[in-house]
Amino acid sequence: MCDVLIKNGTIIDGTGSPGFSADLFVKDGKIEMIGPSLEIECPTLLDASQKIVCPGFIDIHSHTDTTILINPKAESKIRQGITTEIVGNCGMSAAPLTPDFLSYLKDHLGVTYNYAPPGEIGKFWMTFGEYIHYLNNLPLGINLMPMVGYGTLRCAVMGLKSAAPTSTEMKAMEDLLEKSLDQGAAGLSTGLEYIPDSLSHTDELIQLCRVIARKNKLYASHIRGESQTLFAAVEEAIHTAEVSGCRVQISHLKLGGTFNWGKTKQLFSLLENAISRGVRLSWDQYPYTAWGTGLTDYIPSWVQAEGYQKLVAYLSDPFTRKKIRREIEQAIKTGNHAYNTAPWENVQIVIVQSAEYKFAEGKRISQIVKDLDVDPIDFVFDLLIAEKGAVETLVFCMDDQDIKTIMQHPLTIIASDGRAAATYGELHKGSPHPRYYGAIPRVLGRYVREENVIGLETAIQKMTSMPAEIMGLNDRGILAWGMVADITIFDPKTISDMASFESPHQYSKGIEHVILGGHSIIHRGEHTNTMAGQVL
Repeated sequence: MCDVLIKNGTIIDGTGSPGFSADLFVKDGKIEMIGPSLEIECPTLLDASQKIVCPGFIDIHSHTDTTILINPKAESKIRQGITTEIVGNCGMSAAPLTPDFLSYLKDHLGVTYNYAPPGEIGKFWMTFGEYIHYLNNLPLGINLMPMVGYGTLRCAVMGLKSAAPTSTEMKAMEDLLEKSLDQGAAGLSTGLEYIPDSLSHTDELIQLCRVIARKNKLYASHIRGESQTLFAAVEEAIHTAEVSGCRVQISHLKLGGTFNWGKTKQLFSLLENAISRGVRLSWDQYPYTAWGTGLTDYIPSWVQAEGYQKLVAYLSDPFTRKKIRREIEQAIKTGNHAYNTAPWENVQIVIVQSAEYKFAEGKRISQIVKDLDVDPIDFVFDLLIAEKGAVETLVFCMDDQDIKTIMQHPLTIIASDGRAAATYGELHKGSPHPRYYGAIPRVLGRYVREENVIGLETAIQKMTSMPAEIMGLNDRGILAWGMVADITIFDPKTISDMASFESPHQYSKGIEHVILGGHSIIHRGEHTNTMAGQVL
């Protein structure tokens, strides 16, 4: 029996082929038929006249695992037409955990990265399999594919130790990674700009990626630098994949800092030469000129390496504080500091927990210190003390023309690099990156309809079949007979991102219907309160 019949739409099937007029019907959660003028009795009839019917979007780089436990509806994502998210990126994942280093993991995930309430970590799961089982027992508003974060893996084996892993510790990491992959993890991610991932050596990554290659899973890397050391960092990712034999996805490819703007030709030459040698390489991008990161980027890594309690102690001690300031000032003079990529007028505070600094949310550091008449470095130190190191920021340091050029490359996949948020409740706090709400509609509205940077069929392919192929999702990402009915219907004339850097908590418009496994999640632009997601 037919479950859903979609009439009169323009089908864009996700392959990059031109759109065509047809009807589509869904039976038992799968696409049963696509064809002209289908006359079938169905309990749910959707008129898609003058609308686009396409596969549900697959967000290959997401952080919704950080918020799905708070609000499982994942509204800011499903309302973008996203039906599947790959989570556990940038070296941070909720599993695996170990009893010996659980306190360090709570520090690393719960405090430093505002990952989840610290009391939740280790309460309901330890292994990756238990984590997946826990998620599958929840009502989920979206499909998830979780990866193992290197930072979590390292903390589970070594705690916060900054020394290189011993052979025993390395073997333990390999075993824990292999076990997690066997239990359902989609691959390994790194956040090589962040502690503790930044402590890793390339040889250690190669060793772990040999496990990834053997299991035919994905290595997704937030590379070791996206501004001053961009090209060396890309070369490291390529080298890691080439030597280990694994597939590598470079996360959120970008050219940070004015000194890199316009160097897309040089960047693509490096990437394309690797592909021509047989390196299994891909990359993704989000469509904004600001990245989101932590304010700890502006202090030396050794201050962060031992956890937030030591960070607070270091910044609170007058002698050590002066030492840290001198180190920062020297790094700025030599051009090797985050400030050289993005000075204080380019850094915006996202969310603050302490009442004393709540006023700083949504403001640039340059404006804050001017209003307070304080030194910017002192302000950064004091804010990090008050917030125990967990201060999220927006950093404006990319060029829109570079974004367009990267988007136009035939191998670029479009992603959000954002977690799910909501216009209510706990997930409405702060002034987050607008990509949480608008990454996909921004591409379809601004870069496709308004500026004609890429064509509509191409944009949809970059959000559907291309990420599906990378992730091995053989039953999703294309509209065809027998495929899972993850379907998005949108109005190409009105689809737009409404979220801005000044006012981010706004759902996108133009997404009319979202179907997840045959279930209607978004109907006429509103959430039906149906929860049909699962871990893939």
